[in-house]
Amino acid sequence: MFNKKYLIGFGVALVATVAVLFFIGLFEDDTPPLEPPKPPVKKISVYVSGQVQNISVVELEDNGELKFIDAVNKAGGLTALADSDVINMAAPLTDGQHIHIPTKEIFLQEQSNSASSGDLVNINTADAERLATLKGIGPALAQRIIEYREQNGAFKSIDEIKNVRGIGDKKFAAFKDKISI
Repeated sequence: MFNKKYLIGFGVALVATVAVLFFIGLFEDDTPPLEPPKPPVKKISVYVSGQVQNISVVELEDNGELKFIDAVNKAGGLTALADSDVINMAAPLTDGQHIHIPTKEIFLQEQSNSASSGDLVNINTADAERLATLKGIGPALAQRIIEYREQNGAFKSIDEIKNVRGIGDKKFAAFKDKISI
């Protein structure tokens, strides 16, 4: 029925096929597939000045929940003269921000200067209650003024208060003679 040569040829071909498959299996790459690269860590830089141990630009990994206190701690923490009561340490951080920690003595001196210069409100040191005494400034706007100076540092001129959302030329004109820096 079958020719002997045919059977031997079929057997040799079968053995050769099995041998080839065996050797291919030996040389297969058993290394696991590469994991995708991790995304780069986003970092922000913040300038911390005033009454901190190391006035510097600090770099922090941005986890989306960074606060002023994180930058202050990275700058070595507060000095003994720091007046942390005028800074909201829980305020969120953004890249390129400047945090300035004032000195208690300067703060007290500014308060006494504002008292001695008549009834002027120092927009760099006044609390929300004091700011709300100004014509056209309510509690919400007073809080915005405080948040603005916490995020941007002390006002350098009284005109800079117009950078606060909600204070335009007309509102500014109503109280500009009642404020100081």
